[in-house]
Amino acid sequence: MDIKAIAIDLDGTLLNSKKEITERTKEILKKVHKKGIKIIISTGRPYVSIKNLLNELEIKDMVIIYNGAKIIDLKNNEVIYEIPLEEKYVKYLIEISRKENIHLNLYQNEEWYVENLNNEETKKYKFLTNLIPIEKDFNTFEDYRMTKALYVGDNLKLKKIEEILKKEIGSEVYLTFSQEFLLEILNKKVNKGSALLYVLEQYNISSEQCIAFGDAENDIEMLTSIKYGVAMKNALKKVKESVKYQTLSNDENGVVEFINTHVNLE
Repeated sequence: MDIKAIAIDLDGTLLNSKKEITERTKEILKKVHKKGIKIIISTGRPYVSIKNLLNELEIKDMVIIYNGAKIIDLKNNEVIYEIPLEEKYVKYLIEISRKENIHLNLYQNEEWYVENLNNEETKKYKFLTNLIPIEKDFNTFEDYRMTKALYVGDNLKLKKIEEILKKEIGSEVYLTFSQEFLLEILNKKVNKGSALLYVLEQYNISSEQCIAFGDAENDIEMLTSIKYGVAMKNALKKVKESVKYQTLSNDENGVVEFINTHVNLE
């Protein structure tokens, strides 16, 4: 494989079940970087929740965050691309969260907003990301354009919410599950695939010179936008069915094992 870029999802892909990066993974990714291959982290998370991780990996390339709604160039921490969710949809999502009694996270200017600091959903997401939530009455925003909106809850309840949203605004926004308890809503122009193609264009790298790794529904566009889409062993069935390649699970160093087998690092 003539590879010049590797795009990697975090949760369920690069990170193991303990949300850690193994020493072997660090070692191989540093070899990849020294070889001159771009490492493009692509995640649904906000930038603030992955800064320490990026420093740990010594990555200085572009990073895709919020499932492709924002791209940051790590060389100067400059936002080079952002497509927010429009005001009318954010207000509708707030209305649904109250009507259906479902927890809603809103993200704006790298801040995470909730209406209840003490419920289980806020605590669970805080534990998952190490982010600090800001309590705010969602009726009091001056600007309702959000980088991302996220419902947190039981999967069955989220499936019900997904059906409501598909019926009412499904053709006008991008809906995706990043984990079974996280339903994300973004601008309809946003997904990891279109964001990755934008990054590759900035680097003058062809989609045929890129490998991408993922495990969840929100990774499918990314995996199918380039030549070498790779599903983790622990990936959802629909993710595995969308690609030609598979690797070991995130608890078996699947990303680095595939890289070692298919990319010349000598």
